[in-house]
Amino acid sequence: MNKTNIKAEVSDTWLRAFVAATRCGSFSAAANHLGVGQSAITHSVARLEKALGVRLFIRTSDGILPTAQGASLFERIAQPYVEIDKAVDLARPNQDDPSVTLSVSTSLATYWLMRRLAKYKREHPSVHLRIITRDTDASVGIDDADLWIPLGNVDRADLVATRFCDEEVGAVAAPEIAEQINRDGLQSISKARLINLEQRFSARFSWQMWFDHYDFEGDNLDIAYESNDYSLVLQAAIDGEGVAIGWTHLVADLLNDGKLVRVGGTIRTHNPFQILYRKGLPLSEATASVLDWMTKQGQETLSVD
Repeated sequence: MNKTNIKAEVSDTWLRAFVAATRCGSFSAAANHLGVGQSAITHSVARLEKALGVRLFIRTSDGILPTAQGASLFERIAQPYVEIDKAVDLARPNQDDPSVTLSVSTSLATYWLMRRLAKYKREHPSVHLRIITRDTDASVGIDDADLWIPLGNVDRADLVATRFCDEEVGAVAAPEIAEQINRDGLQSISKARLINLEQRFSARFSWQMWFDHYDFEGDNLDIAYESNDYSLVLQAAIDGEGVAIGWTHLVADLLNDGKLVRVGGTIRTHNPFQILYRKGLPLSEATASVLDWMTKQGQETLSVD
């Protein structure tokens, strides 16, 4: 890129667009986050690149990636913007607003949270708990939620992580399928129809890891059904389509109801699920109550299984 007008003034709007685009991984997601049109992000980044005389992003089929210069700039300016936004939030009135927004995956909302919401509301009738579901971690820490439970591993300097529950997994299937495999021996699962979760986030447990754990041959597996929506994966297992990987906190109620049965034992990893919240921003009383309740409920899910 030609270094034209390299001493030009740089707009705060351009820098905010650049920071949002880097975090979100696409101009469209950045536009959604900032509440502007995609063209505004595109033009802001183009003007910033022209003013600096460097290219900040590489455009790919999957979105954008920062160049070396872009990554260096982001590292230097991202945290100050976080601090500015914190200061603005602290200056706002109604810090004791009893509304709390919790961002979770569709499967966590469907198979874990919905059964427990009524209990929380009975115990905290003054708190308005708003649930938003997202099956991607791209918006963690940058949307309007107060608390996030990401699908994968999110390690961000501007977020605080507290343990939600351990990651415990095991193979699960409809009763007739599980009972047949358990009768024939666990290794017979290598000939079973498998249901696979296509993970669009920082990957967690997989079928290959399950086979490696038991030292079984994992080549030429019969993947009968695959989806990037874990709710559909579990429904396929319930419907008898095959065997799925079951995260205990999500399948515990289905196991208790007899809709699914374990195939073999469980595996506990060293990769717990986390609840995240913004660093340096005091939690409201309502948000703290949701955080405490979610943490206790998450631990109880595993302890009673």
